Amino acid sequence: IQQQGFDATRCALSSSVRKMKGVVLVELPATPNDTPRTWQHSSWDDYGYMGAITTDEKGNAYTAPIPVVNVLDNPFSIINRIYKIDANTADMKLFSTLPIPDSTKPIVPFGVLGVYFDIHSNKLYASSVAGSTRDEENGVIYCIDPVSGKVIEELKGHDAMSLFVGGFTGEKRLYFGSARTSEIFSIELSKSGSFKGDVKTETTLEQLGPRGDDKARRIRFDKNGYMNITGVEFNFSLAANSEVAE
Repeated sequence: IQQQGFDATRCALSSSVRKMKGVVLVELPATPNDTPRTWQHSSWDDYGYMGAITTDEKGNAYTAPIPVVNVLDNPFSIINRIYKIDANTADMKLFSTLPIPDSTKPIVPFGVLGVYFDIHSNKLYASSVAGSTRDEENGVIYCIDPVSGKVIEELKGHDAMSLFVGGFTGEKRLYFGSARTSEIFSIELSKSGSFKGDVKTETTLEQLGPRGDDKARRIRFDKNGYMNITGVEFNFSLAANSEVAE
């Protein structure tokens, strides 16, 4: 970021810059009259449109492809993958290939929808809906080794969009928003980041917002312990041209 002459305190990686495919570095303006600046490494648009982005404590970023309008850039054969942007070289390369389910069924055209890096347990979590159909929920939440890219553990049977690791009163939980309903669920994690216990319902976005059936796209806790949720419209259909990728 500094090598490009950007102010790192005002920068973020985005996958939703209009008319730009892949991942883009965006520098927010210092004053209201300025316009945002953007920069893109030559490898950041090699793999089509991208969705969620997460970073580890070293500044490496992880993201996954998502189809927009059509599947020409992101065919199903490569949709269930995670890519890594190196913090030092900025080069984006394939990091992990998740299992590809049987594509003979009328499955949804999406793969990985959510990624989140937990620095405390040093684990990468990814949620995929690959293999789910309109009527069957076959999604999986993966716990991944950030060194090898191999899957350590799986939580099956959940189509999840957003992921977040947090907690209070000494209990650590993985929170995830359903891609099918407006509900937010959670499961306890061990100190090493393994799934522990049963999944429980935390809250719902039902009847909230302009549509009343929003899905949780982003989940975070603020410093006071309140859960902040960003809701979006999602029904497993490919986004229209006028909509952003994420």
